[in-house]
Amino acid sequence: MSAEASNDWVGKRVLITGSGRGIGKGIAKAFVAGGANVFLVARTKAELDTAQEEFASLSGRTETFIADLLQPDSSASTVAEAIHRFGGLDIVVTNAGAAAQGGFLELPDDAWPAGFGLKMFANLRVIRAAWPHLKESKGSVVMIGGGTARIPERHLALVSAVNGGQASLSKAVAEQGLLDGVQVNLVQPGTIRTLRREKLFDKLANEQGITATEYEAKQIAALRIGRLGDPSDVANVVSFLCRAESRWIHGTIIDVDGGQNKSV
Repeated sequence: MSAEASNDWVGKRVLITGSGRGIGKGIAKAFVAGGANVFLVARTKAELDTAQEEFASLSGRTETFIADLLQPDSSASTVAEAIHRFGGLDIVVTNAGAAAQGGFLELPDDAWPAGFGLKMFANLRVIRAAWPHLKESKGSVVMIGGGTARIPERHLALVSAVNGGQASLSKAVAEQGLLDGVQVNLVQPGTIRTLRREKLFDKLANEQGITATEYEAKQIAALRIGRLGDPSDVANVVSFLCRAESRWIHGTIIDVDGGQNKSV
């Protein structure tokens, strides 16, 4: 059964950072379709409004909140507003993160603290602020990292570094979760069809003098996968990890990449 076909989430209170588009939006759709109360968080009002419109016919309830999580106080205020509107939290998914793309020779110095500041530090602040409420509800945290933690890419040097840090951080957070009854896992998407990925493919295709479609076909062949991933592929795994029957899956790192990672 797909995440969107489930009604397991009726009454559950879910906060998802970076849920205005891409993977975060796909995850949000799965929970809303299952009847959850979902707190959508993004920096752009237009993206949040569009997502809320798209979800209007689904069975769950959505609330939106505009936040620049790079600002140190934003994470605490985001969680506080979610608690104000929902009365508690059962699930937190930390997906916010848009580190600059490029090789380490290309990226300026200021790109590095910004990249770590959002995907690593801001999401950690959200988890920390939400922790007492998750401890009370015996809830779940799913952190969204990336496959470059295992397979770093030359043209994604900063993204690879941040994802590697996320993977280690998830293990430490999961250890605290064992003490407090909060389930913690990390999902590492592979090459997912999002707007950011399409822009990267356009850039790299242009450098090679071929079309983006041709570049995508070359990438699929090089990665030895059947197709690029879709946000719903990630959403299905996140949904599974938050089910009661998955409770003994804890502190794990799950690749959602269509077989892209060939290591043991």
